[in-house]
Amino acid sequence: MSQKNVDVVRAIYDAFARGDVDAVFAAMEPDIEWDESEGMPYGGVYRGRDAIVTNVFTPILADVAGFTAMPDEILPLDERRVLARGRHGGQGVKGVVDAKFVHIWTLINDRVSKYEQLADTRRFCDAVGK
Repeated sequence: MSQKNVDVVRAIYDAFARGDVDAVFAAMEPDIEWDESEGMPYGGVYRGRDAIVTNVFTPILADVAGFTAMPDEILPLDERRVLARGRHGGQGVKGVVDAKFVHIWTLINDRVSKYEQLADTRRFCDAVGK
């Protein structure tokens, strides 16, 4: 079960890298809870695709040219949770985005029900000028 969850999360990062937002959300519950780090310009807790796209994806893509979230490793934490550790990248108005992250994904029945981001918010905000 945990390796399957790792595969689901890996596929989400791959889809995001391709710009395939429909595939990203196909792996998630419709009412997914998205917890973006406090201190990020988009920080907060959002529920569902519309709220996440409006409050996180759209502003990030406007603030960071070529935005990436590249995991260095993806590991099972337990039977329901997966941890991804990596770096955000791209070009902000004030400099290169190069900020570490840890993402914790909770899955139920092979679909993501919760996402939590822990990130180097200072480096991210410095690069985007916020």
